[in-house]
Amino acid sequence: MPPVDTEQEVVIDNLRTDLGPQSTRVLSKTISRLPWLLPAMLCMVMFGQLFFSGLQLSQTSDEATHLYAGYRYLKCGALDFSREHPPLARIVAAAPLLSMNFKVDCAPFKGDDVQQAFTAVSWLYSQNWPVALARARMAVSVFAIALVLLLWTAARRMFGLTTAIVAGLLLVFEPSVLAYGSLVMTDVPVTCMLLFAVLGFYLWVRHRTLPFLLLTALAAGLTLLAKHSGVVVVPILVALAVADAGIQPDGRADGDRRKRQTVFRNLLFRNLLAVGLICVLAVGIVWVGYGMRFAPYPGASQLQGPRRPATSARERALQQVEDHHLLPQAYLEGFASALTLPNQDSVVFVAGKIYLHAPWFSTPFNFLIRSSAAMLAMIVVAAFGAAIALRQQLRERLFLLIPAAVYLAVCIHASRDVSVRYLLPIFPFLLIAVATGCVELAKRVRSAGYALPCLIVLHAASSLHAYPNYLSYANELWGGPAQAYKYLPGVDWGQAYPQAKDYLARHPAESCWLITGWQWDPAFYGLPCQTFGLYLPHEIPSRVHGTVMVSSTLMTDVRPAEGELAAAFKNLTPKDHIGGSALLVYEGDFDTRFDAATGERNLATYAFSLGQLSAALEHGEKAVDLAPESALAHANLCRLLASTRPASALRECYVARNLLRNDPLRYEQVRTRYLDSLESFSYGAQQ
Repeated sequence: MPPVDTEQEVVIDNLRTDLGPQSTRVLSKTISRLPWLLPAMLCMVMFGQLFFSGLQLSQTSDEATHLYAGYRYLKCGALDFSREHPPLARIVAAAPLLSMNFKVDCAPFKGDDVQQAFTAVSWLYSQNWPVALARARMAVSVFAIALVLLLWTAARRMFGLTTAIVAGLLLVFEPSVLAYGSLVMTDVPVTCMLLFAVLGFYLWVRHRTLPFLLLTALAAGLTLLAKHSGVVVVPILVALAVADAGIQPDGRADGDRRKRQTVFRNLLFRNLLAVGLICVLAVGIVWVGYGMRFAPYPGASQLQGPRRPATSARERALQQVEDHHLLPQAYLEGFASALTLPNQDSVVFVAGKIYLHAPWFSTPFNFLIRSSAAMLAMIVVAAFGAAIALRQQLRERLFLLIPAAVYLAVCIHASRDVSVRYLLPIFPFLLIAVATGCVELAKRVRSAGYALPCLIVLHAASSLHAYPNYLSYANELWGGPAQAYKYLPGVDWGQAYPQAKDYLARHPAESCWLITGWQWDPAFYGLPCQTFGLYLPHEIPSRVHGTVMVSSTLMTDVRPAEGELAAAFKNLTPKDHIGGSALLVYEGDFDTRFDAATGERNLATYAFSLGQLSAALEHGEKAVDLAPESALAHANLCRLLASTRPASALRECYVARNLLRNDPLRYEQVRTRYLDSLESFSYGAQQ
């Protein structure tokens, strides 16, 4: 194992030569404490940024769902709500809310995804939500703090103190980590736990003791409980076990070829046996996380309802695991949902354009624009440093390369268009690799030694310049956060409502409108605007005049419903940007017929859910009158008419289908989402 305190020992030896023994003892004690003061300072920097930026953000997508699911598990023991995510991060986020004793419905939940979102939002905003959200975000930030400590420990043990300092500085100012570190989500938790598992296995292959084996098993189990994509920890550990056996360090294979093969087989057997034991213990950790219960809620033997027949080997394997009760049923249900990731043929928005199929450069482009320019420069510098020291510390370099490569391969196999938040688990390994590569080059090239501190400062400056708008971060080469919406989808997560309120305080408007695609009302944040959106059942005028704030996510969304909401603003230049570019500000007179039709569709759906068919039909017909070129308005009216006026319903179905088919850019997407349902409605109407 490489010495972790080489720099520290050299400094102490120099002091012993230059100073007396008494001074040497005092200073050496101070220096020995310094390496642990540095990570403490880095943790404080990370927490400070997460805490103060989190206070300036409104609720973001899925936070209410995660929080409600976690609180419901702690209060009711139920895991049937939002099963697509394991409970670890949710439990941590919801734990501080127990003392607030919120009301919660413990009855089994049977709604779909939309009802799930509305249930969670309604629960959150019927309570003391500002305090609840602040407490939950502070609690979940513990994963980002733990990530700092784990990265420091891994970098220092593998490559020494200097590399640990550089990697730590890069991490605490990494915009992608800061964007999600304080949110009640699962991306940073799985990043933290995956690094924990790899570090634990590294320590085991170095020392091969039972405590390190158990530590790795604990970390692997927590990785599985953090997010379903954490299952990639299994192939990563297997690949590391094979690679470690192939290295054969410490002169254990200096003999002939047969001896080397024997050593390799023995090491491989021991390593794979250890990985097998780790996986078995990790499954036990999963059972503990799910309350040692197969069923998703107390008193139930299993999830109710018929099971869909398996159509692939993967589905048959999952059903076999379920039939033999090898894993909790809620975990398996969520894992099955996680496997249905967007496939690489889906319509995507990349680099300001919409593509029928995700292009090969989608993921690299996302990474390039979301990383600071200084970080990109350091990656290039690190490549030269790694090439110079290629044969040094081979095991340590493989423990960085293999986890990152395996995780990236899995992501790209699932989809060519991978958002940066799904790439977060590779960031710790990348940052350590960049740090050690830069340090190696700086040791050999004086100019690199001068450039490295400058690049770190530029990296931090770029990140701090974006504060608190890390969710809409783009580096300066692409215009910064204010221009991110032009190149990237999903810049707005509903986080900018407090900033929008401050903006209107500085720029008063006689009339103000806000168009959103999220389920919660911005009025909760004191925003004095009339709101209309994808899920809000409000009447909307067909023309509006004044200040209009539009979610930038709607501007880049490839789905028809979201596209209709932003249709009036697609070709206009915004007057201003809020929250980086989360909200785009327009002023003037605007044709909002499609928005008005969306409002009527929402009102029709709400009336229909209450059994008020006549009111629902009235709103549905009004939506068609407002926007006769809207396929969604005709499709909605088709659904409303199907049971009472089949001939009229059939006519509306045909109109909707033809309008959808006239959009070749989105045809494949709408075919599965809308046309199939229209076919069934048409068939029902004909019968």
